[in-house]
Parts: sequence; C-alpha cells; structure tokens
Amino acid sequence: MDFGLTREQEMLRDMVREFAEKELASQALTLDEKGEFPHDALKKAAKLGLAGIVNSKPYGGSGMGHLARMIMIEEISRVYPPLGFYFQTGQIGMYTLESFGTEEQKKKYLPPLCSGDKIMAWALTEATGGSDASTMQTSAQLAGDDYVVNGRKVFITVGGIADTVGFVTKYGEGTNLLLVEKGAPGFTSPRREARLGLRSLPIAELVFTNCKISKQNMVGQEGKGLRLGLTGIGAMGRTGAAGVSLGIAQGAYEVALKFAKERVLFGKPIMQLQAVQFALVNMNVEIQAARFLCYYSAWLLDQGKNPGEIGADIARGKLYATDVAFRVCAKSAEIMGGYGLVPEYHLVRRLRDALELMPAAGAQDVQRLIIGGSIAR
Repeated sequence: MDFGLTREQEMLRDMVREFAEKELASQALTLDEKGEFPHDALKKAAKLGLAGIVNSKPYGGSGMGHLARMIMIEEISRVYPPLGFYFQTGQIGMYTLESFGTEEQKKKYLPPLCSGDKIMAWALTEATGGSDASTMQTSAQLAGDDYVVNGRKVFITVGGIADTVGFVTKYGEGTNLLLVEKGAPGFTSPRREARLGLRSLPIAELVFTNCKISKQNMVGQEGKGLRLGLTGIGAMGRTGAAGVSLGIAQGAYEVALKFAKERVLFGKPIMQLQAVQFALVNMNVEIQAARFLCYYSAWLLDQGKNPGEIGADIARGKLYATDVAFRVCAKSAEIMGGYGLVPEYHLVRRLRDALELMPAAGAQDVQRLIIGGSIAR
C-alpha cells in the first residue's frame, strides 16, 4: 500500500478545505443555533462534484472513489460536521442504488442527487432495536403491482425533508429494500427529534400507513433487502461516520493548538508547559492513528474489496475515530479553560456533534462485536 495521496487527491483536499473555510466557517454557529439544513452549501458542494463523489459519471457523479470521499468528508467536518454527516447518510442510498438498482432507477434518482437538487434519507432504524435490524416491525404486503407498507422508522437523518427515502421492510419470510418519495399517500413524518448535536440535520420519525409503493421501486432482489441495506451501511455509513469523526477531532485539535501558542501564563505561552504540550502530542498521535485506520478501509474499498469481507477493518476505523473525536474535543476544552466553553471557539458544538457519532451506523459496542467476530474466526 502506498501511504501517499495522489496528485488528484491532494488537489481535492485543498479544494474542499478552501470551500469549507469560505462557505461554512462563517455561518457554522448560526446554522447550528437555528437548526437549519444548509441547502445552499449542499448545492455549492455538489457543483464541485462532492455530492456524487463515489457515483459514476454516467449518473452525474465524479467517480473519484472511497478514499476521495473519506478525505472530502473529513475536510468538511473539520469546519462543519453536519454537512459532512449528510454526505455520510445520503450517500448510503446513492451507493446502494448504483450497486443494486435497475438502470431505470439509477437514471431517475442519481442525477438530481449528485447535483444537490434533491436529497436522500436512509431508513433502517426502528424503535424495537436499531442495532438489531432483524427485529424490524415495518412490513409490506403485495397488492397487485404495489406493496402496501405499514410501520414506523425512527432517528432518520433528514427523513422529514428528504425527497427520496430508501428503507427496508419485512416481506413474507424475507425483507425488501424499497424507495418512497416525499408526498406519497400514507407516508408522513409526524415529528422531528430534539437532538444534542448535528442540529442542522433534522432527525425524524417516519410513519407508513397503508402506503402504496410500486414494485418498480424495489431495489435489488426480492426478499434480500436487509442484506443490501447493511452492505450500504458498512461501505458508506461506517466509513462516513469515521470521516466525520476525523474532521471533528482535527478541527478541535487545531483550535486548542492555536490557543496554546497564543495564551500566555506564568510568563510564557502555555504550549511550553509540559502538561499542555504532552496533551497536544497525545491528540496528534491519536488523530494520525485514526486517520490511517480510516484511510485504509476506504483504500480497501477502492481496491474492489466487498464491504462484508473487510467489515472488521471498517469497524476499527469507525470505533477508534469516534472515540478519538470525543476525547480530543473534551481535552481541548480542558486546555482552554473557560474559553473552551465559549461558543465562538466552536468546541462545545464539536463536542455535541462527536457524541452524535457514537450510535451512528452502529453503536460502538456493535463495532466491537464485528471486530470480535473477525478475531474469533
């Protein structure tokens, strides 16, 4: 494995960093306080090819691959994690559609998603158990050329505002992966969840009440929907959550480092105090270690590895990067004392966002189960 980035990837990193600093940094606090989804920022990012960074060019994507996506999400999340997290969740559906959808489905849904004109949600979690998707209660029955769906999904990122939602439902002895569009009769989003972090992303409950969905909106093979859904979660959900965590950690570390160089106590910058310096060293090492874990799993996907085959590698990156994000935010706030809790330093916001990453795409102990199963085998 070559640990160096290609020239194209280096240019991507520079471009995304410039975009994040120019378009997101100045409005991050305002968007967070208002809880507004950054539609304009999404469209601007899409014009740079970021929304469809993994999707193929015939469907409006830029086809740069999984490592490029990891770099992109990290750089955006370094400044504004909610937009990075939208790419985490929205691109689950976009990846799954291109991997398993029909040609008609790809041509219909992917171009407007890649252009940022429409947004997509991915609905797997239910109140009966998010980590155990096999316990889902949402069910579908065939009536002519339609599936009639009844049930409820919870904690669905952008579920209330998405133009298209991909979701898994029970069907007979198996499961189906279906697409439903906003405004479909019997499909509602009755409430938005109050959340601690990622406030610009509406987290919604979705309800299906005798909702008719055409058989043409089934993705992949009938009865195999959960497997396809979990494949998307592994390839895009966990790697995306890892990328957001990396960005949060890097952003918090840079704030603390700048403060430590400028803050003078006892006649010298606190950066020269060994306790502070060692804390920053520990952060630096942990972030770099997390980056290698995360980049490695993305690189493996670019080599054509099946997400199930490298599930433990993906889980290691998500597990470690998420823990590092929380630790770095908390330690940065400690280094900065009272200033660490001032909103303008963006540490409190990042700390809240880091907590939201803990259950995303599978809770931390679920990642340990995946890794443990690999070790046992």
